[in-house]
Amino acid sequence: MSESSPVKDALYAEIDKIGQEQVHVLLLEGRFSDLFEKIYESSINKIENIDEYEKHGTLAESFTHYLFTEMLIPSQRKIFFEDTELDMIIPNTTELKRNINNVILIHFVKTSKIEEVQQKIQKMKKIQKSDANIWIISKDNISISQVSYATNRDSYSRFLKDVQDFVKIKEMNKLNIFKT
Repeated sequence: MSESSPVKDALYAEIDKIGQEQVHVLLLEGRFSDLFEKIYESSINKIENIDEYEKHGTLAESFTHYLFTEMLIPSQRKIFFEDTELDMIIPNTTELKRNINNVILIHFVKTSKIEEVQQKIQKMKKIQKSDANIWIISKDNISISQVSYATNRDSYSRFLKDVQDFVKIKEMNKLNIFKT
């Protein structure tokens, strides 16, 4: 069983408060802004004694993992590939080995130090050459060559829509995870 964390506790308390049915309704209607407001914004204000960047990065990662599960977005989280830890990939390492153009690497920024973010991106570029397939999610808007999103209502909603579009264009679904 995984350890409890203040971030996950706050996140799942907000999810429980609005209920799975309401989450599913908002997802089906594409109301990502409402989801962000009701869950992310409510959660972030309840988490204390954690660095702001770490708090936003960790919450965004946990929230994204939860939403991908609910949306049946194929992904893997917290994996090592070619000596690099990846926060999340869409769809999986099998596809990463087979066709790199069908893979997005996602990094959740947990620091205010842009140099550390740049170092992480350089490691990711050894795996994924295309800047368009490296997505960075940060507390603040950052100016980089890769695709970046901020943890605010509009930007995070665009991230979810972009993920949906990517999965649809590449014709991925939950069943594809098991094809080899």
